[in-house]
Amino acid sequence: MIGKLFEKILLARILHEVNVRGLMRDEQFGFRPRHSTSLQLALLVERINRNFGEKRLTGAVFFDVAKAFDTVCSDGLLYKLTLLNLPSYIVHTISSYLQGRTFEASFQTATSSHRGMRAGVAQGGLISPVLFSLYVNDVPSPSHHVELALYADNTAIIDTSCKPTLLVSYLESYLNDLQWLLSEWRIAINVSKSIAITFAPAGRRFVQPQPVTLFGEPIECVDTTRYLGVNLDKGLTWSPHIDQVRKKTAQSMGMLGPLPNRKSYLSIRNGVLLYKQLIRPMMDYASPAWRSAARSHVRRLQVLQSKCLRLPTGAPWYVSNRQIHEVLGVLLFADHIRALTASFDSKLADVGNPLVWQLDRYADRGLISSPDVKAKGSRGQQTSRSHRPQWPH
Repeated sequence: MIGKLFEKILLARILHEVNVRGLMRDEQFGFRPRHSTSLQLALLVERINRNFGEKRLTGAVFFDVAKAFDTVCSDGLLYKLTLLNLPSYIVHTISSYLQGRTFEASFQTATSSHRGMRAGVAQGGLISPVLFSLYVNDVPSPSHHVELALYADNTAIIDTSCKPTLLVSYLESYLNDLQWLLSEWRIAINVSKSIAITFAPAGRRFVQPQPVTLFGEPIECVDTTRYLGVNLDKGLTWSPHIDQVRKKTAQSMGMLGPLPNRKSYLSIRNGVLLYKQLIRPMMDYASPAWRSAARSHVRRLQVLQSKCLRLPTGAPWYVSNRQIHEVLGVLLFADHIRALTASFDSKLADVGNPLVWQLDRYADRGLISSPDVKAKGSRGQQTSRSHRPQWPH
């Protein structure tokens, strides 16, 4: 408990110095105030959509960093913190925090002897993500055609061109510069788990370029990849992401079991609260990035929301889903997403990052203000909206 309190205080001191001195590069969004995963995803998607509007291709490589926190060289980290001109008392405190750590392995009744740790920052430590971000803060600056998207150990390299061959050329040029840094500071990359993808506007046909390589090993080219918890497909249709969200939501509803249903002793109010706190955050995660999803995708999520709200109320079949939403005071899913993105847009000016200032506002295409969420009767006829349901609380 005291150790966690100490880490929290130390983290506050480190972040204060980093923010006041502007030590963190603009491309790094990990564990910085006002820099969320949704903001990084929105910026990445905006770059791709901007290229779509110009009929250009977007190439991207998403790295899998092997044992990111375990491979940080302690002496190298302290050296880099000194170069960043962090106050000496912070550097000495971090040195004391890292030095003298030991570990042991146990299996059944056998336990190994204590061994010293020569590298790595503590797994689960509050300051570990920030220390790793500072450790990789000196990655090569991108060129005119290449951009970076960094979130702690989640690293993406993006480039743009009209020709597929140039995409490979730009990426290869940057990766050649990056290889030296990775080797010098012993940062391991799982090339076999890293992914390359080419985003192309609808209707644009092109010959798939040859794969880019890192340390002589080709990086696999795919049509869909996952970055910061969101599935990105090469056309940004968002269909794979919505499919994954629906699958996770169905699994969570199954795990909750008998709680949100008409036979449960759980009150309607608590049943709705259960949905808002546990289910809906999975459905609306990073919605500012995928707000331009097709109306059909939004309707599919609306169907899930209607099912979740109908369970705790035990409403009869002739009560429409719209009436349930009105009585419970829950926004339709499209309106909920629109409210979230409006709040997101209103905070962009306060981020203080020049990359975010270039973030264009998305149009609300694809979201419908009044989706058809009425429940049909047994004969396929829609019920009248004049009926007001009354449920016990």
